[in-house]
Amino acid sequence: MQKQSDPRNPFANAFAAWQAQRQDPTWVSELRLDAFTAFDTSGLPTRRDEEWKYTSLRPVSDINYSLAAVLADSATVRAAVSDYIVSDETVLVFVNGQLSLSNSNIDHKQPGLTLTSLTDALSSHGDYLRPRLQQSLIAAQPFTRLNTAFLGNGTLIELAPNTICERPFHILHVSTSEAHDTAQAPRHFLVLGEGSELKLTETFVSAAGHTRSFTNSHTDIQIAPGARLQYSRIDLQSELALHVGRGRIELGRSASLDSFCYSAGGRLSRYDLDVVLAGEGADAELNGLYLTKAGQVVDHHTTVHHLVPNATSRQLYKGILDGDSRAVFNGKVIVTREAQGTNAQQLNRNLLLSADAEIDTKPELMIDADDVKCSHGASIGQLDEDQIFYLRSRGLTSLEARKLLTTAFADDVLLKAPHVRKRLRSRTMGYFT
Repeated sequence: MQKQSDPRNPFANAFAAWQAQRQDPTWVSELRLDAFTAFDTSGLPTRRDEEWKYTSLRPVSDINYSLAAVLADSATVRAAVSDYIVSDETVLVFVNGQLSLSNSNIDHKQPGLTLTSLTDALSSHGDYLRPRLQQSLIAAQPFTRLNTAFLGNGTLIELAPNTICERPFHILHVSTSEAHDTAQAPRHFLVLGEGSELKLTETFVSAAGHTRSFTNSHTDIQIAPGARLQYSRIDLQSELALHVGRGRIELGRSASLDSFCYSAGGRLSRYDLDVVLAGEGADAELNGLYLTKAGQVVDHHTTVHHLVPNATSRQLYKGILDGDSRAVFNGKVIVTREAQGTNAQQLNRNLLLSADAEIDTKPELMIDADDVKCSHGASIGQLDEDQIFYLRSRGLTSLEARKLLTTAFADDVLLKAPHVRKRLRSRTMGYFT
């Protein structure tokens, strides 16, 4: 008889197996145990929690999770990877949460770029990682604690000062059918030295078949003064996948961030992005596009912290919803008393293609400074029937007209991510039929 999962902590069996198989420094094992104990005490968030009031975690709590077995190289994995590898990119592949060097493309080493697996980095870079990991658990979100409890899979990427990476870097996560009812928790650290530049894409996909796996991802990024990062996060997992992710990005003086989030997969996909403007003159642009249909739930939470004077942030997130799907957008801008001269803009726009689709949008401004320029807004609408009629009068079918208008709605935000636009535009055009 299958053991019933604990509604408060369905990850207990997987954690016990994870602790037993790992051989890490003592401080790592103790940190994992502390994190799991804290998560076990609090349990999964419920809709009574303000940050989760629009999103139910029932699909996550209904499974008794195990660990995915280490998967040898297979034709299925190679086929899935080949669809996303671009010849001029450095690609690091994780299969069911485990680093797969045989499927990665890291032959071309960039001077000034250092890549270390997280397993090795926990020993070799403990002085750097230990305080950051401990700090992340202070008043941490439950899923940050859970990710730390399963710490061990991931990577540490470091760019030396003034390193300009001509080759984009791509972290590709692939879930296969062997990952059914398993949990994985990738954790990545990226450190950009002063004056360095990098294009980074992080993609989550499912191989052939529909796998009900749970991914709890966490990416921690530090951008030193004068450094520039283009970061794209793409979620294309199967219709049964469950994913809760978090990103934290800190910018130094005159640092620059262009962030783009694309969500078009999974039964439940939640992503929290925290951006901290910690250096004067820092500039952050956050853009996103989410597509939902057939009962999907996609939830985006963004928080931009303006801590210093004369920093700038801009946000544009768009959603296209069909069927009986739901989406959530909660964008928050926090301006402290010291952050005079802040310029912050935030906009969320949504297009509903079905009477059964639902969007909960909540833009927020929290301002303690006097000398600021801040704005926010949200809109919800449907396709214009007059525009559809006009296009049909020019020879298009009703379906062609709707697809054209839907793609046009998405195009202006896709244009803000030129390094991934080509691969995502065709996918967007084919998403709704």
